[in-house]
Amino acid sequence: PSRLSRVSTSDQTMTALALTALLALAKQQSTAPSFLFILGDDIGWADFSYNNGTAASPRIKEWTQTPGTITMQDFHSGGTVCSPTRATILTGRNHFRDCVDYVYGCSDMTECVPSFNFAPQKTWTVGDAVRAANKNYTSFFAGKWHLGSFYNDSEALGGITSSPVTHGFDLFNATVEVAPTATTNCECKEEWYENCDFGHDGGPTHCGGKGNPGGGAPLKPGCCFNYWWNDAESDHGVTNLTNPSPDNDARDYLADSFVRFLEARDGAPFMAQISIHNCHIPFIGTPEERTKCNETETCNAPLAGSKAYTSGELDFYACLNEFDEAVGTMLDSLKTNGYYDNTMIWFTTDNGPEVNCGPEGRCGGGAQIPPGTLHRPDSSGPGSAGPLRGRKRDVWEGGHRVPGIISWPAIVAGPARVSWDPVITMDFLATVMEVLDIERPAHQQDWAFDGISAMPILRGETPAIRGFGHMYMKPDADAKEGYAYRYGNWKLAVGGISCDPGKSSFNCSKPQLYDMATDIGENFDLADKQPEILAAILRNFTVWQKSVLNSMANESMCTPHPGPSPSPQPFPPSPQPSSACEFVQNSAMDGDDIAFGTVQTQEECCGACKATKGCGGADFRPVSAMRPAWDGSAVGGTCHLKADFSTKQGPPGAVACKPQ
Repeated sequence: PSRLSRVSTSDQTMTALALTALLALAKQQSTAPSFLFILGDDIGWADFSYNNGTAASPRIKEWTQTPGTITMQDFHSGGTVCSPTRATILTGRNHFRDCVDYVYGCSDMTECVPSFNFAPQKTWTVGDAVRAANKNYTSFFAGKWHLGSFYNDSEALGGITSSPVTHGFDLFNATVEVAPTATTNCECKEEWYENCDFGHDGGPTHCGGKGNPGGGAPLKPGCCFNYWWNDAESDHGVTNLTNPSPDNDARDYLADSFVRFLEARDGAPFMAQISIHNCHIPFIGTPEERTKCNETETCNAPLAGSKAYTSGELDFYACLNEFDEAVGTMLDSLKTNGYYDNTMIWFTTDNGPEVNCGPEGRCGGGAQIPPGTLHRPDSSGPGSAGPLRGRKRDVWEGGHRVPGIISWPAIVAGPARVSWDPVITMDFLATVMEVLDIERPAHQQDWAFDGISAMPILRGETPAIRGFGHMYMKPDADAKEGYAYRYGNWKLAVGGISCDPGKSSFNCSKPQLYDMATDIGENFDLADKQPEILAAILRNFTVWQKSVLNSMANESMCTPHPGPSPSPQPFPPSPQPSSACEFVQNSAMDGDDIAFGTVQTQEECCGACKATKGCGGADFRPVSAMRPAWDGSAVGGTCHLKADFSTKQGPPGAVACKPQ
């Protein structure tokens, strides 16, 4: 081309750039700010490159260095597993207060209808908050919901209606539970099956439900994972995706879904929560991302003398980099559409990484982690909590201290900075409420509330000393499951899933006291040196725990009411296997547990029931690395002992045991 035409091309480029800037300016929203919460899944405190992680994750690292951004190094998930933390983001309250104690297994609405009783008295949520502001907000939820059934008539089908719409959101585009991070819905129709990318697993995993909407083989029961959105004209008030989802779910489906939502707002304010599936099991990287990681283009190389990355590690690191791409896509869209400067963005994950490491929470052993294990833990799960003790499910730091970033250039003045002030997922709603100058409705104003506004931190002020607690599956002071309480820099920790006091180098089931200002790795127990502080924080925990029980009984009215709950019977130690049971395949048991524990076989579960006074039946639920047991075990199964033998449809592989 001639010189003139080259100049013209340059002028056209400059004009296009100017036009883009003008369009962004024209689309500037009203003075009302917008709110975005980005949530990852099963990612450790040290998994991203800004915290020395293996995956390059360049967009997130760049974001932490961008003016108006705060890297929150003392950020915590409100629970130590999936559903509990998701509840805390919405309500600003500990999850037990709103009847969420654990998780459920249901892959898709066509295969099962969850009976998950989240917030049965309609606890006020962040969606309700922006609606109450009367400033033309539209709220949107996308990704993994894991808080109940989408059907608006779930009760007629044996479930409980508990969708994003019933908890304050205007719109949603979501999966009901866990879903693969690649070709998410490929097992919902036979003609889509050839698109399936199973990664290192080699086949479907983490399936939950009965039947399959696509028919029989090669499709397996409970292995359809599809996206749903609200549609008043469709059956059950929802409709689902009728074409195959892309290989890169995070960027090409969920981030794209947010971009489409944002562009439709046309400058009006919004509140959105985008809950990315990356990188919960089954985590799957695209072939392209795996190759780039393996060639060290997007991943740090293994340490000299270390073995090459396994296929599972490559999938995990590729999955992290795809999450990073999705975050970059959303940030770019906020800037292009004129929202970025006046949008408060929170970024975190729902808990620490899989899989647990006994006997004392170290994936490498002992207080001193051997070189090379910080980012390649001695665990069947590749995620890294770095120097932190514990992982997902644990009340030690690695179970709930997670990546955290808050960005809001309109408020966070000056260059990017790092904060070591404690913040927890419950604080999101509290912060939104302060920003919008609104309060909870009159009938809930005296309900307990755990969140505290993060605005002082965003403004560069010193926040007040605060407290918060963690309990795993039951709202009890139970060393087997673990409980913890943080007040200021002091932390109480007692027991937990990775604690085995019979094998650990210290009695991890007794109360421990750690100074978080100097010991985030929980290496130096100060309980004996600071008995008065230990006694005080134990009292704080007791007051808080009693408050949680009161919320369950008198605010959310959880069923059954917890009261001061009686201790369950101890599960028989090393139960003897027995075949003297009727075994009913693919069945589970109704009713509350009188005891539960981990066993190796259905015969051991039968033996446990026969050895337990008052046991009328039991159900055995196999586990694997893809779906660990409540205590993190990846072999054998969980045995639930019941007073009566009353069966229901169970997850694949479940067996009901009736003693003969």
